Amino acid sequence: MNKILIGLPVLALAAVMTASKVSATDGVMYSSMPGARTSIPIIRRISNIGGKINASFRFEFKAKEGNPAPVRGLQTSTAITAVDGGTRDGVWTSNNSLAIGSMTFSKVGDYAFELSEVYSSDEENFPIDTNKYEVYFRVTNKLDENNNPTGALNVELMDYLYSQKADGKVGLNGAIFESVGNYTHIELENKVTGNAADTDKYFKYQVNFEGIDEGATLAVVGQDERVEYGGENVVTSSEYTVGADGLIVYLKHGQSVTIGERTNRGTTYNELPQGTSYTITKLDDDDGYTTSIDGEAGLAVTKSVVRPGAADFAAHNTTVAGNNKEAAVNTGAFISVWPYAAVAVVCLGGAIAVRRVTKNI
Repeated sequence: MNKILIGLPVLALAAVMTASKVSATDGVMYSSMPGARTSIPIIRRISNIGGKINASFRFEFKAKEGNPAPVRGLQTSTAITAVDGGTRDGVWTSNNSLAIGSMTFSKVGDYAFELSEVYSSDEENFPIDTNKYEVYFRVTNKLDENNNPTGALNVELMDYLYSQKADGKVGLNGAIFESVGNYTHIELENKVTGNAADTDKYFKYQVNFEGIDEGATLAVVGQDERVEYGGENVVTSSEYTVGADGLIVYLKHGQSVTIGERTNRGTTYNELPQGTSYTITKLDDDDGYTTSIDGEAGLAVTKSVVRPGAADFAAHNTTVAGNNKEAAVNTGAFISVWPYAAVAVVCLGGAIAVRRVTKNI
């Protein structure tokens, strides 16, 4: 639990107040205190995402049990919304504030409030931050020069001081809510086998995506920059813009390509949101090779992605394409029939001679 300790030394009531004294029954509005902050800054941050974000987040501010009295003028919630929100180095950040200037206290004592995130419009990709903040106010009697109660109230404040979070990060003058996005990536590996296979030969694949905005850009890592395919020199790309034509990938034996994982200025992050599905298809007839996808004969496979670290990540996000070519092998089992034919002829001749001799006796 993080604590926002709000409290400064006892302050005099503002001169603009309509009366010199405020009774405990009428209460005192927090913002009437000189130097009072009128809002709590809220910062929402998501890491491990690339591209644009469309989502909304809602935050709740409520009184904790045990406060001396109900507080009037309490803003109970606020929201932060991203519409095509941009990211930088895999991080999206936005902010808003929660108004506290209209809070009115009517009884002395310590008041505690809790600020938390309660809603994410896309929790599958942007999990709620379960971290909570506590906000404290202290209400006391205003004293005269003889330290006697005047009948008016004072609200004690402390400047914003956010206690250290469990992960070691400290808020900078605001309640920071953050989570790691569940964006992910996919991998395609190419294997070539067989006694007639050419391990330097490139094989061509097409990757099509659904569930991701057309025009989104994805990093493509692992291909050779230049390949020779079909008698032509092809320049590959390290960046793919999602479209109907799909991404073309060229791989030879032992090579693999990663799609949707980008490293920029030392930060690695993912670009495929949950809900993305993709189809990998091997293209062209490759000179007598037989193709398998993940060990099953065929030229194509369709999968849906899962988050990094999931137990079934390999099954959903990794594909192994196999290309095999075998040539007929002389096993040595074939033996010439000519020696047997010669023996047969000799035996046949002997049989004829015996029959003739027998007939003449």
